Amino acid sequence: MAPLMRSALLPQCTSCLRRYTQIGLEAWRPLEQQRVRNISKAARKAEDSIVVKLIQDVRKFGRKGSYVPVTPALMRNKWLPMRLANYVPQAEVKQLKAQGTIIQRDFEFGVKRPLVEVETQEEDVEPTHYVRPVEIEFLSPERSMELLTTFVPPTIDFLRQPKEQDNTERMGASSAADVLSAAASRSNTGIYGSVSTGDVASTIRQALAHNDEAARVILLDKDIKFLEGTTEGDSSRIKQLGKFKVEIKVSGATEPLVRTVRIRAKSEES
Repeated sequence: MAPLMRSALLPQCTSCLRRYTQIGLEAWRPLEQQRVRNISKAARKAEDSIVVKLIQDVRKFGRKGSYVPVTPALMRNKWLPMRLANYVPQAEVKQLKAQGTIIQRDFEFGVKRPLVEVETQEEDVEPTHYVRPVEIEFLSPERSMELLTTFVPPTIDFLRQPKEQDNTERMGASSAADVLSAAASRSNTGIYGSVSTGDVASTIRQALAHNDEAARVILLDKDIKFLEGTTEGDSSRIKQLGKFKVEIKVSGATEPLVRTVRIRAKSEES
């Protein structure tokens, strides 16, 4: 009985079978045509766009230095006059693609999302706090040295406790000789502790902290070098009173900055 029922529902001739198949194709064809139109529209949009390099942060596009595709009209009429981006030659675009460089727009960049309360289960769960990462735009070595030249004074002062000197009077010495001897002794007076390259770097960082741009200068202890006054075997410390030349040079800079470190006794007046 079942075979007879199926044969009664199906077309019985070739023309009926052709019409039955045509009905199914007509129902499927609009969906396929819509899909083809969507693909063609996306392909045309990709062909019409050009690749540019951002020279400033652009909201909903990306950070400075990113490669993004944009329309020629947007680049010509807005971004180029406002110096937001530069054109990227086609040869360079091919090289970037070969290197695997990401060329795409960041729709979430610079977008502030509203805070939404999250529903949680009524359990004794310790809340977690979101810590926003610190975004630092690094300065070039040349700009860092310019800021150091501006904000670091010619003389950097340090106060230290001097060690006691032998004040035994020399018999038969003239007053002039005594003055010279006292001056020489004073210039070579040892101190308790020392002044290290780390002390100099820390003092300079404190001076830079008063300016927003200068505070971004990255100055390490190894960027400081004493040119005189150090003892043999330890070139990072000075252990006596006096004035000494110091060299300051951040990583990547070509020319150093020379300043004077002055170590004075704590009993001296400013």
